Amino acid sequence: MDKLKPLMCANQFKDMICEGKLTRRQAHKVLASAGVMSMAAPLAGPALAAEGSDLMMFTWGGYEDENFAMAYTEKYGSPPQYSFFSDQAEALAKMRAGFECDVTFPCSSKIKLWYDAGVVEPIDISLISHWDDIAEPMKHVPGANLEDGTPLWVPEDWGQTAIIVNTELAPQYKDPATHSWGIFYDEELSGRLAMFDAVEDHFNLIAIYMGIDFLDMSDEEMELVANKVREGIPLLRLLTSDVTTMTQALFSGEVVASAAWNGMMLTASEEMAANGTEGKYIWMNPKEGALTWVCGLALNPGARERGLYEQAHALIDAYVDPESQVYELLNWGYGVVNTKVYQMPEVTDEYLASIGLTRDIEAFLASGKFSSYQNRYGEIVTLYENILAGM
Repeated sequence: MDKLKPLMCANQFKDMICEGKLTRRQAHKVLASAGVMSMAAPLAGPALAAEGSDLMMFTWGGYEDENFAMAYTEKYGSPPQYSFFSDQAEALAKMRAGFECDVTFPCSSKIKLWYDAGVVEPIDISLISHWDDIAEPMKHVPGANLEDGTPLWVPEDWGQTAIIVNTELAPQYKDPATHSWGIFYDEELSGRLAMFDAVEDHFNLIAIYMGIDFLDMSDEEMELVANKVREGIPLLRLLTSDVTTMTQALFSGEVVASAAWNGMMLTASEEMAANGTEGKYIWMNPKEGALTWVCGLALNPGARERGLYEQAHALIDAYVDPESQVYELLNWGYGVVNTKVYQMPEVTDEYLASIGLTRDIEAFLASGKFSSYQNRYGEIVTLYENILAGM
């Protein structure tokens, strides 16, 4: 099992761009996964001295794509600066240690934890011009508001962690009745499975498979899940947080089934369309429930101290602008929160279904197991790290 394999050599990457084999979105993700600043950043040239670049956004790799911050760049003359994290535990540790940023990007499982840690503060919705256009269910996800209803973030995108399977190599999983997290314990697929290296998207998924509430586990339940995770690790080919590596392994046939986010299904759909292999990859919604999540943009208290409070809100507002949002939906494959997007003619029911999404956001959130604040999270992280260390 490779925990993390090299993505590709530099020459291969350049050749794939020149030959049109990588989309702009994929190229951004390749660079981000290697810890390289986006190709878009140098394009700003001398404008980096403009007011917009005073702001620092601490985010997931790829979200520096210029199409997300267009309204902000137009207003302030240049995009913000960007710094990246690979997971939320890393991000929290860095901010607690004093890393200075103004806007950051937690998900539903962590927004309360980040607020309690003092690294985010409530949003002033009077400074968010698109607030009224955000779908109501997204404004009220668990843990995202103070007791008086004050929002701790502006929700930005949403989706599921489910499974993509290559039905040419595993035709037994075409039937929806077989769609289960149990695929990761199929001995026939040993050495040909991929799973995310994360508590949220590995340990918690196995808890769902076992019918255990991952948000509030007893000691006994934690140990049951831990043992099941240990049992499944030898069957994996890949255990990694690198989505590009997982997707490439799936396309090459090295991996038959992979835990996946909706954006990976969009890439798979593009691959099938390019090669005339429609139906080769399918989105499995496990009968035990997929993991549903929402991620959003939050304000670091340092923005106020640095005199960038309104500017930080302007950046957040730009990310939920309908033009930015429709770009993300159609080019990244994640659900978005601005309801105006779902009225656009190019956003069809067929397209949404092809990547495991729907325009009925309330029904979507109710359809899976929602990723929100997890009791005993620190203990679970330690337990998971011990599992990976062979303990």
